[in-house]
Amino acid sequence: MKNLFLRSTAAVTALAFVTSCANIKDDQTRTRTEGTLAGGAIGALAGGIIGHQSGRGFEGALIGAGIGSLAGLAVGDHVARKKARYASQEAWLDACIAQAERVNSNARAFNRSLSSKISNLESRYASAKASGNKAEMRNIKQAVVVLQQESREQGKVVDTEIKEQSSVVSQTGSSGLSNRVTQLRSTRSSLSSNQDRLADLGNQIDV
Repeated sequence: MKNLFLRSTAAVTALAFVTSCANIKDDQTRTRTEGTLAGGAIGALAGGIIGHQSGRGFEGALIGAGIGSLAGLAVGDHVARKKARYASQEAWLDACIAQAERVNSNARAFNRSLSSKISNLESRYASAKASGNKAEMRNIKQAVVVLQQESREQGKVVDTEIKEQSSVVSQTGSSGLSNRVTQLRSTRSSLSSNQDRLADLGNQIDV
């Protein structure tokens, strides 16, 4: 019964997505609609899974679809506005690839710097702990908090880029841009690992 419910939810949302977008001629409107429907489809499926576990699968699917649609519309609208600046899809894709590469390059540079700073703080903390230097440990704790905030902001930038460029890939099927999204995901994973290191270091410092 559970598998039947999930298959039905996925089939209905996928059919709605394909049928609705196929009949829209205006490119920007189609881009916004694709974002809305894709978000709704994902939200409905996720909401259905969660709701089904508590015996309220249909309600969960409806709620999930509503939330997902709003998020998808926001992404689709943003992508459509960017796309309108370019004379051709090729120029637009080139710009998307260049943007993804810039974001990834900046994020990788940030992450390398972050890793080095964490290593330095870990070394300082080991020395401060061994000597019982609480003032130094408090300084380290404050530095950890600052780095956590900076890494969260960087994470938001990468997450937004992944979301927007994934929307473009879904519209165009661009393998070049898809590769850049994969690279962004890899960088995001490395950043998450450093965020875990920061959290672990912060939890160790009890001052």
